[in-house]
Amino acid sequence: MWVFILALLIVWPIAELYVMIVVSQSIGFFWMLTLVFLSSVAGILVLRHRGRVHWQRLRGAVSERRPPAREAFDGVMITSGAALLIIPGFITSALGLLLLFPPSRYLIRIVVFFLFSSRFKVATSTATWTASRYGQYRSGRQSYDMDGEAVDVTDRPDGMPVQLPPVTPPGEHES
Repeated sequence: MWVFILALLIVWPIAELYVMIVVSQSIGFFWMLTLVFLSSVAGILVLRHRGRVHWQRLRGAVSERRPPAREAFDGVMITSGAALLIIPGFITSALGLLLLFPPSRYLIRIVVFFLFSSRFKVATSTATWTASRYGQYRSGRQSYDMDGEAVDVTDRPDGMPVQLPPVTPPGEHES
């Protein structure tokens, strides 16, 4: 895993520089810098506008008491896409644009769900069990009342201890 990350940290900037050189040879250095700058500005604007909209959708889902999984996933994807647009480079900008379009987000959501579905099932079953147990508690279907008897043992005038009757376990009847 560390080798993959190290290779990515070395190969990625080299690939970005190569694409920048190819683009600057095609359209000119000034226009290449202009595209990189406009990409960063677009990422900042998307982050400000769409981030606020998705935060409101997430809060709306929570206030409607439904699971905000889709809104949270879309918010993460849009934030990641905007961050990739802000980073200078054409490859990162292309990946950022891919994360910003709803059809590609839908496909990515399907792939992520397919890859991690076993983890989602565990989290869902735990949340469902907890919610059902809370519902039983709130509805009053379970009773926590116990029948019992209190005896005060210090009320004998001569100070002698009180002899209590033997305790029978629950379910056994005295004959």
